[in-house]
Amino acid sequence: MTASVARQPPFDRWPVQHEDPRYGYAWYFGRGLIVSHLTISHGTKEGANAYHDYESSILRLHDREVAEAGGLFVIHDWRAIVTYDSEARRIWQERMKSRKKGYLRGSVVCLARAAPLLKMAVQAANLWASVLHGAKVELTTDLRAALLAHNAFPDGLRP
Repeated sequence: MTASVARQPPFDRWPVQHEDPRYGYAWYFGRGLIVSHLTISHGTKEGANAYHDYESSILRLHDREVAEAGGLFVIHDWRAIVTYDSEARRIWQERMKSRKKGYLRGSVVCLARAAPLLKMAVQAANLWASVLHGAKVELTTDLRAALLAHNAFPDGLRP
């Protein structure tokens, strides 16, 4: 069983919009913008599929809005993740590869502990995003700055 942690600030104050115990939480803010907050310490293929199922539902339910925004932009809070299965990485890449070109306009991945293996996985995702979709994946340790830069807060909860 994958260990999980409680929702970390600022997400501990955010109303729950989408929750899945296989990875954590996600919010859709319109404008093609998703914020995900992992509460697992170990990434699995089940978690990767569950997150991508959520992302697929956003692409389906908000297709016009996402297209008008130029594709999805995702802020991933991966501060809780420490390790992952190679199968999780493979599924993540396959799901990205299976989507139509341009579905992703970019993303920011926030890591608390930028362990070499985790950094390498994010860099591999960056390569996939760049080659397949022309999108840039940014790596950061400053979640607050990423949220502020993209105005990614529920109403009334902007710091």
